Amino acid sequence: MRIRVFTARDIDRALSMAEAIEVVKDAFVQLSLKKAQSPVRTSLNLKEPGEAALVMPAYIEESGALGAKMVTVLPWNPRANLPAVQGIVFLFDAATGSPLAILEGTHLTRFRTGAATGAATQVLSRPDSRTLAIFGAWGQAFFQVQGVLAARKMGQVKIFDLLPEKADELIARLRGDASCRGIELLRAGTPAQALEGADIVVTATTSSRPVFDGKLLKEGMHINAIGAFKPEMQEVDEETIRRARIFVDSVEACLEEAGDVIIPLKKGLIQKADILGELGEVVAGKKPGRGEAREITYFKSVGNAVQDVSVAQAVYRRGREKNLGQEVDL
Repeated sequence: MRIRVFTARDIDRALSMAEAIEVVKDAFVQLSLKKAQSPVRTSLNLKEPGEAALVMPAYIEESGALGAKMVTVLPWNPRANLPAVQGIVFLFDAATGSPLAILEGTHLTRFRTGAATGAATQVLSRPDSRTLAIFGAWGQAFFQVQGVLAARKMGQVKIFDLLPEKADELIARLRGDASCRGIELLRAGTPAQALEGADIVVTATTSSRPVFDGKLLKEGMHINAIGAFKPEMQEVDEETIRRARIFVDSVEACLEEAGDVIIPLKKGLIQKADILGELGEVVAGKKPGRGEAREITYFKSVGNAVQDVSVAQAVYRRGREKNLGQEVDL
C-alpha cells in the first residue's frame, strides 16, 4: 500500500487561503444541503479539566471527499512550547476505500479554521469593513488574520491577549507575511481598546469566560467566534448573542457543543429560532445573511470534519500536480 504524506509546509505550498475559502464554502453548502455526512464528533475527556481528544469523520458526496481527523486539545501545552491543538488527518478514496494520504493535522486545522472565518467574513460582514480586532494571539490567530485579509481589504488589525508578549510575537510574524503589507498592526492594551473602531471581531482563545463586554459592540460589526468548543465554555457573552443575528457552521453541532449559544438558550435569553441559519445555507441562497449595514452579525464555528476532509482533498489533488508530499509504502 502506497500513501502520500503531507507536511505543514506542503499544505501551505499546495493551497492559498483564498482557494481554501472557496473549498470550505462548498463543503458548508454540501453539509447544509444534506449532501454530506458529518456526525457530531466523539469527544474524550483526558486527565485534566479542559483536556480532550476528538475524533471527526466526514464524507462529502458530490466531491467524493472521505476522511477523518483525530485531534487533541491540551490548553496548557504552550507552557511546554507545544501546540495546544495537535492532530492528524487521514484521506481515503471514496470509490475504492483505499487510503490516499496522511496530512499534518495541527497546521491543517488552523488553516481550514482560518478559511471558515474568511468564508463567514466574506458572506456576513460589511463590504466596507476596514478594521479587525482579534482576541487571542496563539496558534490559531495568524490564520484567522489571514482568513479575514483574504475576504476583506483591511487597513488595521488590533490584537488583544492577556499576555502582551504573545500579541507582540503575532505582530512580528504578521509583519513578515506578504498579506499584511501596508496594514497597520497594533497591540491593544484592553478589550475596549481592541473593539474601538473595529468592524470585524475574531475570538480565538481557549477561554471559558467571555473575553469582552457585549455592551461595547457598535452597530454594523461582524463577529467570528471560533474558540469555545464545549457546552460550559463561553467565549462571547449573552449580551452579544442577544444583540446579534446568529449564524453557525452546523446547528446540530452548535446545540451540542457551543457554550456561547447553549448557555443563553438555557437561560431563556434566546430561542432556537434565533439561530437564523447555517453558513452553508446562506452561501447557497437558502437563507438570508446580513440584512442591513447597522446589524451585528455573529458566526459561531465549533469546527466540522467537512472542513478538514475537503481541504485535505484539495491539498492532495493540488499537491500531486505540484509534486508535493512524499509517497511511502506501508
